[in-house]
Amino acid sequence: MGAAMGWTGVDLFFVLSGFLIGGILLDVRESPSYYKTFYVRRFYRIVPIYYLWLVGYVLLLLTVGKAIADYYPDPFIPTLEGGIPWLFAFVQNVTFDKYMTLGWAWLVPTWSLAVEEQFYLIAPLLIRRVSKRVLPYALGSVVFVAPLLRLWVRSHFPTTGANWDMAYILMPCRADSLAMGVLVALFWRTTSLRAWLSNRAWLLYGLTAAFFAGIVLLGRTPNLTSLPMQTIGYTWIAVFYGLIIVVVLEKPGGVLASVTRTKWLGEIGRLSYCIYLIHFAVWWVFNTCVFALERRPLWWHYTAASCGALIVVYIIARMSWRDIEYPLLRRGSAYQY
Repeated sequence: MGAAMGWTGVDLFFVLSGFLIGGILLDVRESPSYYKTFYVRRFYRIVPIYYLWLVGYVLLLLTVGKAIADYYPDPFIPTLEGGIPWLFAFVQNVTFDKYMTLGWAWLVPTWSLAVEEQFYLIAPLLIRRVSKRVLPYALGSVVFVAPLLRLWVRSHFPTTGANWDMAYILMPCRADSLAMGVLVALFWRTTSLRAWLSNRAWLLYGLTAAFFAGIVLLGRTPNLTSLPMQTIGYTWIAVFYGLIIVVVLEKPGGVLASVTRTKWLGEIGRLSYCIYLIHFAVWWVFNTCVFALERRPLWWHYTAASCGALIVVYIIARMSWRDIEYPLLRRGSAYQY
């Protein structure tokens, strides 16, 4: 079940993003430099590495694109004349049509970055302008409406084999996960609610167990485009991950919290942005080489290729963090709320 539901890591990312970004904004909502500091810091964290990755794709098109096209039919979509400008504008989740081979491997993870950037346009305004008394109801409405919106999109924009499923990649359709994260951040900053929960740990663990049971049931048919998954499924997963965050915060000395503080998870967390961007492309290159060298590859060929790809991804991500990302983060941190 765990392997089958591994794709929900994106849902965890959305909930964590809502929790972290929402928490930051809630803490500084009265700051005179609220918008400027937030967007400058987000720029330094997201844009340079992302643009560097896109430029690398463009250079591939200009240098070895023809050679790869001779080996693979229709390998680069979008082209320089087509969808590349949309990628630089963070709206590819609206314009995704189809990707093939290396184009898919290089660019497909970026749809979630588009969702994230679009979230950044709305969340600061919402948290700044809506009172703390009304904000939980606004966020709860988002969580309630998102499954209905996915159902409407599903019925009006059916999926074909040549395009992305719009109910999966449009930001409003995934807003329940982001809103759930902000709700958890708001909950944890409300002293009375924390005190109420501290006396009812049984309720927290009972809810977490119940939602985990639902995750197990969803994992029996882990089709991310199925009707149950696209309606209540995504929301159910978001609530489960939100509960996990509360469990970790409520019991900082517990087993789950101790696991989240392990050194290797911290290392992966630091490098996660670059890892996410490049992992699919590196894996594709290694497996393509296996297929080119072996006419009939065996299982161990692909296993060795995956292990090699994992090592290369880590090395690149570690260099990226040391030489690019961390210096940029420090520069962004110079801007104070």
